[in-house]
Amino acid sequence: MMIEEIKEALSMDIRPNSQGSEYLEAVIHKKDIELLHSLLKKHVGPAAKESGKEANLPEGIQNLIDSLGGLRNGQSFFYRQDGQEVIYAAIWPWESNPDKITLKSGVCSLVCMG
Repeated sequence: MMIEEIKEALSMDIRPNSQGSEYLEAVIHKKDIELLHSLLKKHVGPAAKESGKEANLPEGIQNLIDSLGGLRNGQSFFYRQDGQEVIYAAIWPWESNPDKITLKSGVCSLVCMG
């Protein structure tokens, strides 16, 4: 599973609302971003929305992004849809501290994207 591999590979401050292998919310150091990107590419492919670029995503995926708090210009989003299941990761650099990045990653069914 992608989340277990990310937890093993990176040093991070895991937030209390994380849920085992279903949802991970954590703060990582910017120096680990390349490693994180390579893990995400391995599991879900290249970014669907890269930092600094606009993205035109399917409605169900956009609903998921909205439920996470939306995406700003400097944030990136990765996902892979497999039937009814979606594996995703959102990367949010901190404006208040350029050395920190929030990662929100999880697995959900299209039902959760209502």
